[in-house]
Amino acid sequence: MKKLSLAFGIALIVLIAIVGYNTNSRKDETPTAKDSAPRHVTPRERREIDTSASRVMRPSVARTESDGDEIESLRRELKTAKAKLERITRPLGQDVLSSTVNAEINPGETLVTGGYKTADGNYEMTFITPSSYTLDDGREAIRISSKVLSVGSEFVEANGMETLATNAKNTLQHSEAWTQDDLLETFTAASKAKGVDIFTSPTIVAIPSEAFTLVMGKFGGAQFSIEGTATKSPNGSFAIQTRVERTPAAEPDTPR
Repeated sequence: MKKLSLAFGIALIVLIAIVGYNTNSRKDETPTAKDSAPRHVTPRERREIDTSASRVMRPSVARTESDGDEIESLRRELKTAKAKLERITRPLGQDVLSSTVNAEINPGETLVTGGYKTADGNYEMTFITPSSYTLDDGREAIRISSKVLSVGSEFVEANGMETLATNAKNTLQHSEAWTQDDLLETFTAASKAKGVDIFTSPTIVAIPSEAFTLVMGKFGGAQFSIEGTATKSPNGSFAIQTRVERTPAAEPDTPR
């Protein structure tokens, strides 16, 4: 009987131990009311959370804006390239005579370009003379005057202008720098020769590095224009990028 009582007592102690262990385990696994309730976030913590989120998002936004700027830049470059391509290929579809020059000349000199041959058999040359000019507001500018000279082959040979004459309809870097003495001598001879045409364009004032366009109107049955940019270097010389174009004048509409 004592052995039975002793066994029963040991079994009871083990049962109590097992029940107590399970109860403690469930207490550890079950969250308390305090833990399950929403935790109040202080204003300071909210600012820190917002700041952290902003730091995470900002690099992504920056990359997006950078990509947008790059795309817009590529679009502008493509548009410029298309415009240049159209300008270059336009003479293929039209009867355009042109001379494109990128040159630097000294103060007092004149840039002579062109020399292409027109339908009447003459050679046409453009004389561009830049000079310093000050605007009313004190800004430095460049005054540009130009003349067009149309002469025959005999005049070209008699006045040593063979280096300017060309049979190319569209020339590139075909130019010379003339002194004022050279200019005076040539135009004095041209004023006395027969079959020579001289056209003087209006004088324009250009802002350095900004594009200028000078449309001369009809000359020799064609539309004549000069466009480009001009800058003045510290030593006083003038850098000129210019394109002279001669296009057929538009025929008037036929009355109906």
